[in-house]
Amino acid sequence: MAFSPIDFYDARTGGHAGERVPLEDRERVAIELARPLLGQNAGAALDIGCGSGEFLTAFDEAAGLARRGWRLVGIDFSDYQVGRASRRPYEFRQCNVEEGIPYDDASFDIVFCGELIEHLYDPDSFLEVCHRVLKPGGHLIVTTPNLHAWYNRLLFIVGIQPVFYETSTRSTSVGAGPLRRLKKGTTPVGHVRIFNQRALLDLLRSQGFSPVATRGATFLAVPRPAQRIDQLFTRRPSWASNLVVLSERSATVGS
Repeated sequence: MAFSPIDFYDARTGGHAGERVPLEDRERVAIELARPLLGQNAGAALDIGCGSGEFLTAFDEAAGLARRGWRLVGIDFSDYQVGRASRRPYEFRQCNVEEGIPYDDASFDIVFCGELIEHLYDPDSFLEVCHRVLKPGGHLIVTTPNLHAWYNRLLFIVGIQPVFYETSTRSTSVGAGPLRRLKKGTTPVGHVRIFNQRALLDLLRSQGFSPVATRGATFLAVPRPAQRIDQLFTRRPSWASNLVVLSERSATVGS
């Protein structure tokens, strides 16, 4: 069977048009990292895996981008999510990023890629394309689950499948052991590659990016009794639930 992306979000799982979804911690951290880069001039920002456009809206509201003349663009594989996003005052289009990104070279100042790279069969080629569409000196912000999150290190020791990693295309209960009872749903979301901090930074460097900052972020689904611990571990990104990495586009791939 040939590999193809999963359109996980639809009218059943993707929410309802018009609702306002609170930003997750990783998205707030991404905006904090991006704001100092914006300068005074107009530019262009691309949100890859934009969903219903919530992040672009929050980014715009936090930095006043649209009123300053910024071009705000979002792309997503899900037709349903793009349909929802199209009600917002930005540019949106459906796109399978495994086949490329339909924009010219050096089109964007900032590219945001939130919780997407772990879904890609070929993340190397994807980052090559991100490098291509960024302007020289432009910036890429990637967020992704951390294979070496503090609780995953503990789960490895006791022989339980780490959180985020999917070995079955039918159920996330496979290998979960006692964690099964904590799961709100068992449908895989299509995680293909899961990174720790070193692997993500190595991959970015190999595809022409110079990491500038790495931050940790919390995971929304951590049980309430452990949320304070999860927050504490954001101070050490290599142990945090989520990785948020800001990188600058180098002159050439591999430079």
